[in-house]
Amino acid sequence: MKQPLTFSAELVPIAYAEALLTLAEELGVARPVLLASARIRPEVLGNPNGRLSFLDFNHLAGAALRQCREPALGLMLGQRLNVSTHGILGYAVLSSANLGRALQFAMQYYRVLGLAYELELVEQGDCLQLRATESFPMGPLGRFAGEGLLASFFSIARFLVGEELHGQQVGFAHTAPVYAARYAEVFGVAPRFEQPCHWLSLPRSYLARPMALANPATVQMCEQQCEALLASLDVQDALLTRVRRLLLARPGDFPDLDGAARALHTSGRSLRRHLAVMGTSYQQVLDEVRKGLALQYLGTTQLPLFEIASLLGFSDPSNFRRAFRKWTGRLPSDYRAGP
Repeated sequence: MKQPLTFSAELVPIAYAEALLTLAEELGVARPVLLASARIRPEVLGNPNGRLSFLDFNHLAGAALRQCREPALGLMLGQRLNVSTHGILGYAVLSSANLGRALQFAMQYYRVLGLAYELELVEQGDCLQLRATESFPMGPLGRFAGEGLLASFFSIARFLVGEELHGQQVGFAHTAPVYAARYAEVFGVAPRFEQPCHWLSLPRSYLARPMALANPATVQMCEQQCEALLASLDVQDALLTRVRRLLLARPGDFPDLDGAARALHTSGRSLRRHLAVMGTSYQQVLDEVRKGLALQYLGTTQLPLFEIASLLGFSDPSNFRRAFRKWTGRLPSDYRAGP
């Protein structure tokens, strides 16, 4: 049975961590220093087909941002996450008949990449828009992840087309950073900020462009491997994602199960039954969201505990302390103090 997505789910390919470590070394931060700062044992990266948990990769990314002192690290990393970095899915995209088929394949199997996003394609007149919405809160790392995601997708699209793209548009959910001018260097256009989600739009005319390395047999082989990967990885279904997204949209004012069901246009009984089939419950999903937010707030902000408790929907800080100890085995103050 597939399990719900959590911060401990080991879904992030080692190749992404290796790309980040290589970039950090070029920026003057030695690999052992960065791994030690992120509390990741070097042997964890020994298996090239292995995977990191979301939490470990977030620690690594956070350490890289601090140590490298390069605010646009996400943009730089995204440009390096090329077709081969994405493994079997990348080879399938490279072997597709055209860009449209490549996008269809990517949308069907992108979960093998261990992305912390839900992706969807939306037709908008003469353009096709790829939208990315966080599956769970990434806090301060949200900008880094969003930059890396869209920069990678855009660089790959340009590589597959074989020429500079025209007519593209791009938008990000975060506010414009101080280095906003560097986005145009990556995407060829100035982006829009403070959007409902991250998105990248390309003219539909590019979709029918034939691929130089099109190979139906390779695509079929890759599809079989992607199916096997999906069956073995901890990935979540669409309704569970929508539940998390609903909760994240209302931090501190979380609805009860019936309220969540109404917002999702289903019944409380149906929602309860569906989550039970997934091996979880509404309370467990709510606790996961609260725990994820708590870890982000404690690890990346100086907010007092009573404010964090309020942001998580606890009327009494003591209830938050008890819940956090149940989730992690530690008190919030101990977690904030360090290992």
